[in-house]
Amino acid sequence: MKRISWAAVLLLTFGSAACTPGAISAPTGAGISGTAVIIHVSLLKYAKKSSQFGEVAGYSPNVLTVQHGATVQFINDDNFSHTASSVGSNGFPPGNPLPNSALTQSGKDLADPNWSSGSLQGSSASQTFTTNTPGTYYFGCFYHYPTPMRGVIVVQ
Repeated sequence: MKRISWAAVLLLTFGSAACTPGAISAPTGAGISGTAVIIHVSLLKYAKKSSQFGEVAGYSPNVLTVQHGATVQFINDDNFSHTASSVGSNGFPPGNPLPNSALTQSGKDLADPNWSSGSLQGSSASQTFTTNTPGTYYFGCFYHYPTPMRGVIVVQ
C-alpha cells in the first residue's frame, strides 16, 4: 500500500507542475523547433528608448537584428493582452494603423503583409514567424500603439 500511495503522490505532484498558474503557455503553430529568437512583450518592463528607427518601447529587444532564415517568437510577460502586429516596412506611421484584424493571428513570415501574433493573453507565446526576406519590419501593439509599444526587426 505504501508504494501505491507514494506513487500516487509523485504522479499528482509532477502532473500538477504543468498547470502552474502564471506559467508561459506552450507555443502553438506548426514548425516550432524550440530555436526561435524570443522577443519579450511588456508594457510595464521595457521603457521607451530612442533608436535610429524612432522611439521604441514595450518589447525586448526593442530593435532586433537577425539573419534571414531565423525564426522569431513573441512572449507576453504581462498579465494582460498585447499584440505584435506589422505596421509596415517604411517606418512607424502616425496614429494607430492597426485594424481589428490585428487581433487575429495571421502570417507565417515577416514579409507577409499584415502579419500579427493576434491577441496574446497574459503569459502566453505567439506562433513563430520566419524571416526569409531581408528588410526592416516595424511592428506595434494593437492596444498600445502609437505609443508606447513599438518595435523593429531588421532581417539581414
